[in-house]
Amino acid sequence: MNLGFVTNDSVDSVSTRIPELELSDNERSYHSDSDSFHSEELYPTVTPTKKQGSVNNVGTETETSTSNSIGFSVQGLYTKYYFPDGVTQDLKNKDHVMRRQRLKTRPIDQDSKSGTEDESDSEYDTAMFVPETGLVDGWFWHEYDSKGKTVREDRAILFQSQENYEKVMKHPTFQEFFEDFDYMSTPSFGEQVIVNGIKTSDLAIGDVFKVEGGLSPLVVEITAPRLPCNEVNLRHGSESGTNDVKTYARVHCLAGWFARVIVGGELRDGMRLVKTETPNPKWTLPYITKALYCEGSRLQQMAGIASWNRDRAELEELISLPQLGEFEWKVQARKARLKLDGIDYKTVSMELLDPQAIEREGFDHTKQSESNEAQTLAPRRLRTFSTVEVFQLMVIFFSLLPLVCRSWGLRDVMMYVYLHLVQCHYCMTIRTMHTSKK
Repeated sequence: MNLGFVTNDSVDSVSTRIPELELSDNERSYHSDSDSFHSEELYPTVTPTKKQGSVNNVGTETETSTSNSIGFSVQGLYTKYYFPDGVTQDLKNKDHVMRRQRLKTRPIDQDSKSGTEDESDSEYDTAMFVPETGLVDGWFWHEYDSKGKTVREDRAILFQSQENYEKVMKHPTFQEFFEDFDYMSTPSFGEQVIVNGIKTSDLAIGDVFKVEGGLSPLVVEITAPRLPCNEVNLRHGSESGTNDVKTYARVHCLAGWFARVIVGGELRDGMRLVKTETPNPKWTLPYITKALYCEGSRLQQMAGIASWNRDRAELEELISLPQLGEFEWKVQARKARLKLDGIDYKTVSMELLDPQAIEREGFDHTKQSESNEAQTLAPRRLRTFSTVEVFQLMVIFFSLLPLVCRSWGLRDVMMYVYLHLVQCHYCMTIRTMHTSKK
């Protein structure tokens, strides 16, 4: 988000529009134990069957769980969408941003015939998740186009829930973004898995989930809330500001959550994952979001910048969580600790701030299936400047130009142009802030 030259007065004028993490009455009812917001009344839920045994024929051990166990059911699985030959990704088109395609998985009451070829096998896709990189042939959280980047194993899977979608869709400001839009066909938060039946407040850092009934050996561990980026606004056609989708989803923890893969396995629509361990019940996703991203200054909240205004002991507790994701969470917490010590984090080695940032050997983008090589990859997005940013650059240019002009007459002209640009920039900033209110 571009703040431009924001004055204290302008900050005060918009501060009241920064959404708080404190829940409204309707939101409290959503987080209540009544579960009145859940599943069957809102969604055509895919329910798991009673069949026992792994779809991958791995082991014979089965697990049981009571009907009131905390968990969620898989409603949809998605991989990266590759544009067909001749079609170039247009990042100005919201339908091209974070584009996903749904996988058609085999029903969970059917097993593929191992060692034989079956005509029906070609009808189904396999959503296999492995440690470190997550979805096989869908490493979009670990790549930039054809160039590999650091593998962040704590971001192997991005989950999103139908409950979160429903809450965003019911907000009056965002209803128009979801008109004639089927998020189950083309999800808009970039997730790989859409689930049903879980409240965000029931998820905490380090929670471990296993597939119910032994249908798959997959084991996942919650690592962090998903902190939405500007592409979330682009995908929903929401203008950046204090009332945009990105800010609302961040403050209310509605953008999904990341998980690492502890044990690899397959997922299919209808499978249910149940919580088996919760080592850090205090650090729920809303709690950690509020602590690190929703208690800073007005400017920090507007820009989504991490801050820390609690005691140091709790900050040390947060950093020491072994399951917590590095990017945007532990890294920012370490920066906050350095700030408390009066140390500029820019003077500290990146290895100490973000151990994952060091380029790791062994990751190769070309390891994805050969079928993807024939697809048209989206070109890398170029940096573009908004109108306000162009004016800012012009203001800086004309403010420096008189310093190198020897002619006083020309210098006076430059100063006149400079003051005029400052006035135009101020008007555009006010107009932008006024538009964001709508």
